[in-house]
Amino acid sequence: MKEELKRNKWLHVRLTLQEYEKIQTEFGQTVQDSLSDYARKLLLKRPVIGRYRDTGMQELLAELTALKRDLHGIATNYNQLVKKINSQGESEIDSNLTQGHEFQKNILNSLDLVNRFINQTAAKWLQS
Repeated sequence: MKEELKRNKWLHVRLTLQEYEKIQTEFGQTVQDSLSDYARKLLLKRPVIGRYRDTGMQELLAELTALKRDLHGIATNYNQLVKKINSQGESEIDSNLTQGHEFQKNILNSLDLVNRFINQTAAKWLQS
């Protein structure tokens, strides 16, 4: 079933600069996440939703996605460090503890950014 839904065919289209800029402008006025999705909907004559959604919500989702990506990277690095510490003897642990404290600071800073962003978003939301 998933093999049927996999997109593995390419369609290349040459455009003039004016055509490209017009498509980019119209794409920017939609809620589509990628130009490929937008072009696919146009070519298959499916409805394209204009940007009538709350743009504040889109900004929120974009910011939360970026924060999630950052936290995931930090968590991956932290996990690798913990595995390294667990596989080492006691004499080698001290050198990695410093790195662990740096990761802890990064995590706390990221959580602080998340909290500030949530508080700012809540304040904007309560004002409207």
